[in-house]
Amino acid sequence: MTSEDRTNPNREGIELPAPTSAPFVCAFGVTLIFAGIVTNWAVSIVGFVLGIVGAIRWWHEVLPDNRKECLPIDGRRPTIEVSPGGVAHLMTAESPHRARIPLEIHPYGAGVKGGIAGGIAMAIVAGVWGWVDQSSIWYPVNILGATVLPDFAHENATQLAQWHTAAFVLGLVIHACMSLMIGLLYGVILPMIPRFRLGFAAVAVPLIWTGLAWASLDIINPLLNQQINWWWFIGSQVAFGLACWFVVSRSERIGTMQNWSMLERTGMESPGIREMGGDG
Repeated sequence: MTSEDRTNPNREGIELPAPTSAPFVCAFGVTLIFAGIVTNWAVSIVGFVLGIVGAIRWWHEVLPDNRKECLPIDGRRPTIEVSPGGVAHLMTAESPHRARIPLEIHPYGAGVKGGIAGGIAMAIVAGVWGWVDQSSIWYPVNILGATVLPDFAHENATQLAQWHTAAFVLGLVIHACMSLMIGLLYGVILPMIPRFRLGFAAVAVPLIWTGLAWASLDIINPLLNQQINWWWFIGSQVAFGLACWFVVSRSERIGTMQNWSMLERTGMESPGIREMGGDG
């Protein structure tokens, strides 16, 4: 489509709304503004600029009238070739309805078990780091407990390497909650990944999580931000991803309720309703 086709009002054709990326740019900018609240102020500044640019461009494209483009009409008569056969749809074996991905999911319990396994694997890697760096397996958990114990920010490495009951309990609770939450996310997201699930679990997610931690640790846990070794941190994330992927991927799969009738989804029995799918 040339500029002449879009601007020449006398050209024969069909006027359609012109494609635009302005709404996407504006929405992405707003997302970055809120992301910067919990990460870094620079992220909010970039989001603000993108949001303003997208909003201004969006405004000019719809006011005073929608921007349109003219698709020229080819005067030649099209040739239609008839091809016998039907359109192939993705169907389930139990139902003739069009299927939606994912067809099967893992039970939530698999995500919980994966989170527990990943949390244990991460704790082992963190314990090894504490022993290598400070000759103490309590060093990592004490730093993690400092998230809610501000008094620990004034202690030196020797004090952090010692046993602290409060730091151990709080660090264990924080680690367990985070592991279970991320394990559930793995259990929900992995069935939606069509290929390379191992790479997604052991490479993509750890790198994303490391980036978020790098941007937010200075606010959430300044002590951990000062003491952390990022290579060991990435290693612990990879260990979590591998262990969680191993447990989740080997759990049973259950079919989704996408073809169930409303009565079946609510657990009600009704004569004439076929079981396991068919609300249309």
